[in-house]
Amino acid sequence: MEFKGLKQGLYAVYKGPTTFEGFLGALEAKLESAGSFFEGAHLAGVYGIELDDIEEDILAETLQNRYGIKIKRPLSSKDSPSRPEVNGDRVTRFVYSTLRSGQRVCYEGNVVVLGDVNAGAEIEAGGSIVVMGALRGSARAGVPDNHDASVSAILLRPIQLRIGEIAVRWPDEKTYSSEPEIAYIEQGRMYVRPIYDRK
Repeated sequence: MEFKGLKQGLYAVYKGPTTFEGFLGALEAKLESAGSFFEGAHLAGVYGIELDDIEEDILAETLQNRYGIKIKRPLSSKDSPSRPEVNGDRVTRFVYSTLRSGQRVCYEGNVVVLGDVNAGAEIEAGGSIVVMGALRGSARAGVPDNHDASVSAILLRPIQLRIGEIAVRWPDEKTYSSEPEIAYIEQGRMYVRPIYDRK
């Protein structure tokens, strides 16, 4: 089970047995491991399994009651996740460790780090970057000129942040939020907001 974060919301990419029970179990396992990171998010679709109306109802109730996640109806559904790109969406690379000083990850799609990005570490992605921990290193998303990309983290304190062609150096005096934050480009400027507030 993997997640894609797109403008429309979250997409769940499922590659297990094509049963609703298997899909729901894999989804819950993924969300349990993520803690409250996805709370307040919207699930816009699933790839890898077709859901009927009753299954969508069960999914909606489960996600809302247990994880604080809403789903957008009708839920976009694809019966095969075999194509890495659908409607221009980018594939996602998961990094299952903390990135330490001197380490660098470069990928043409989205990058999700299941750990911290320490000072001196770098991430470069053609798509968006999600850090399920503290981002204290450098992050470059939307390389070279994709201003639809974003950078989000549980704790957003980068040394340098770049999205597309727009780069900023993080101010030392910035008041840090206790909530996960997202940085994105709007009308040629970079903004940072709590992740759940983005429209």
